[in-house]
Amino acid sequence: MPYKCLNKERKIYFKEESAKAIGDIAKIVLDFDGVLVYTLQSYYANIRKVVEYYFLEILGLEDGTGKRSLVTFEDIQGFKDTGLYNNDWTLTHAIITYYLAILVRKLQQRRVLNDFIKQFSDIQFSEISSFIKTLREIGSYCKRQGVNVTELAKMKNDGVLGIESLLKRVGEEGQPLETILTQILPHEESAQLKFIKKLVPYSVKKPDLLRRLFEESYLGKELFKKFYSIQPVFNFDECFLEKEKFFPTRETLHALYSKFGELAVYSEKPRSQAMYLLEKSGFKEYFDGNGLIFQEDINKSGRVQLGKPNPTVLIETVEKLGWKTGNIVYVGDTVADALLIKNARLQGLSNMLFFGVLCSSQNRDRLLSQFMGQDADAIMTDVNDIPYLYASLRGETSE
Repeated sequence: MPYKCLNKERKIYFKEESAKAIGDIAKIVLDFDGVLVYTLQSYYANIRKVVEYYFLEILGLEDGTGKRSLVTFEDIQGFKDTGLYNNDWTLTHAIITYYLAILVRKLQQRRVLNDFIKQFSDIQFSEISSFIKTLREIGSYCKRQGVNVTELAKMKNDGVLGIESLLKRVGEEGQPLETILTQILPHEESAQLKFIKKLVPYSVKKPDLLRRLFEESYLGKELFKKFYSIQPVFNFDECFLEKEKFFPTRETLHALYSKFGELAVYSEKPRSQAMYLLEKSGFKEYFDGNGLIFQEDINKSGRVQLGKPNPTVLIETVEKLGWKTGNIVYVGDTVADALLIKNARLQGLSNMLFFGVLCSSQNRDRLLSQFMGQDADAIMTDVNDIPYLYASLRGETSE
């Protein structure tokens, strides 16, 4: 086994051939969500809330039983473990698209699909209020055909069409769920998938439904107004951002800062939200102002494809800031993060190391195995273990 365990209780492992490189660290770059802050009760909870709100409140497919089991934290983790769904907007869009594909199959079974598509094929997003009104008409049509959220949720565990089965194919084929969905639609027609996507508009560069609903739900009405300078449509009171707590202690950040200088961030979190948390916690002083790369920087062209695991912007950042002396460590919490660094190395960024943290996963043992499979240089419970790992490999004390 190429990995050596330094601390079994804290699950601190390092790849033996990486020991010297870890001892020569010059710069630390951290992911934000899941690495710096705990997101299980924020982003994970918000993904579940948005999916349920779309089907229960907007489409109105409630059946009176009160069951709300469309998505669990384990389902969300399954999407993240594929390495293709690091972005939570994209992940949420994929889950809603999945259930809309199931809905289309149900309408086909009732022999009304052609009528349904004919009646609503002209749907177009222009502004949010009128679009939601049309979605409610669609929901009413589906309810008249006996389609409700409980019936959709039953399909989640289906041996062929269930989420776990389809995500297994995503992992094996390396194709996003949306591509595989064309094969489970009634006639395997891409035109049907295009119609489905029209029901949940998603864009990173123009007004849409998915991103707007997600951000309003995540931020709550007051912070949404603060960050976006527009009035909310949904008026959610709860704010998930305020629930995010930092993993590293001040002592850890001070130790990392003392050894490696100002810390950097490479994250798909919106800049305003990340800076809000850093300033609120008083941790901003430990970070390199020029080395804070957020969602706006990664998607600067408006193309979601530049997100993880695409290393384009990361490589540009390293070259721009001249991080070429010594080794750079990227600390991430998902398979997409590990693939980001693997891809960066393949494109010539040879001084890049990857540390995987397990703290945000629903299944730490599985993630540990996945990180080892992706050749992580070190794996640990959370960032508080980095000073201990570094000091141990250099024969120093961690104090």
